[in-house]
Amino acid sequence: MSNEDSNYYIPAGPSWASRTITLKSSASSRGFLLNHTCHRWAGYESFLERDFLTILLAHPDAERFQEQPEPVTYVDADGKLRTHTFDVVVYLRNGRKVAYDIKPEKRRARSQIKAIQRLISKQHPNYADKYVVRTDRQISRDRVRNAELILRARTLWDGETIEELRRHLASMHGVFQFASLVALFNEEAVGFNAVLNLIDMQELKPVTRGLFNDNTELEICKAA
Repeated sequence: MSNEDSNYYIPAGPSWASRTITLKSSASSRGFLLNHTCHRWAGYESFLERDFLTILLAHPDAERFQEQPEPVTYVDADGKLRTHTFDVVVYLRNGRKVAYDIKPEKRRARSQIKAIQRLISKQHPNYADKYVVRTDRQISRDRVRNAELILRARTLWDGETIEELRRHLASMHGVFQFASLVALFNEEAVGFNAVLNLIDMQELKPVTRGLFNDNTELEICKAA
């Protein structure tokens, strides 16, 4: 079997993280998930980081990301030289670069992470276009589960079904429920995945927030 064969297995490369992710830890949950944007393993040091990476992998605006990039050196308010490692740096499709820190909400204020980000932004103006802190308030279970559904649907791509759904949508207007689109197909699972694929491709947009379900309201995205 040659590597030109579509079934040829190419193992994922090692993580590009600047520090080694030690899997054995009694204080946190650590592991790896596949970063399909570069076909490498992405390491995480907590469930919260894992969930954030899952959301990133399904986000249409994220072209690629780097977890645990090289540390940044900065001078703190007392004049001491410090280093900080961002949890994730994301490269967006519009060319912008966003540096993220992931913290539990209860530790956000105590960590003074926003102050650290402001110092780095001032001292290294070209490091990133934007600095963001994400906590469990934004990394909700619904968002994570929706991302998991999107990622799974990508592996079940069915071009014919997607084209059929597009033909149906061409004559539809307004807002409609998720279940009503799935019902257009004889096989529920096939229709369900096709709807998720079009959400992923930003051809359909959820109007209601929360976990994707039969009652989720959708509308057709207007062409740019």
